[in-house]
This record gives sequence, C-alpha cells and structure tokens, in this order.
Amino acid sequence: MRTTLVPVVFRFPGGLTPSANQVAILGPWNGWNPRAHTLAKDPQGVWMITLYLPPGRTIYCFNVDGAYWLDPDDDGRVPNGWGSEYSVRHVGASGRPAPEPDRDEEWSEGNSMPV
Repeated sequence: MRTTLVPVVFRFPGGLTPSANQVAILGPWNGWNPRAHTLAKDPQGVWMITLYLPPGRTIYCFNVDGAYWLDPDDDGRVPNGWGSEYSVRHVGASGRPAPEPDRDEEWSEGNSMPV
C-alpha cells in the first residue's frame, strides 16, 4: 500500500531566540534526531523547513541550540510521558488541515523523548 505524503511547512519564530545558531525539528519520523532536519533561517529571521508527512496527527518539538521548545503555532499539545508535552500538527490530505482527533486520545508509543 502506498502512503501519500503531504508537504508541511514548520516555522519557528526567530524573535523567540534571536541569538540561536541552529534550530532542528524532532519527531518520531526522524527518530528524534536533532541532526536529521535542521531549519533554514529566512531574511526576516524566521526558521523554516518543509517536511513531507503522511496525513494524520504528528507530534514533534523543536531543538534550539540543544534546548527543547514547543511550537507556539502548533495545533495543540499532548503529554509526552516525561512530565512535559509535545506539539501536535494535524496533517490533512492535499495540504488541508485534518479534523482534530478525540482529545482523550494520548500518544503512547515507546519512541518518545523528553521536552
């Protein structure tokens, strides 16, 4: 079965950490590896990256010079099992937002990382 991937743009406002040298996005799709997906800084100071993800809910966080940050523009938050939270993005088919899942659902896979 072939999975359709959707382009999803993630942005991290540079004004939150103006002296940052590197921003990466971490999630289960990259093994929570801070070297796998680094963002590029645009002339306005916004860090951005486009990832191709399957439709549905994805959890993630940003790594800013080694410190974990939630996305101020996320679609919500879920507990991560480490006493903190992950950001949530609902990826819809063809770039449209996906409907929000039941709020009682919690992410419970074993490949989490503290934030």
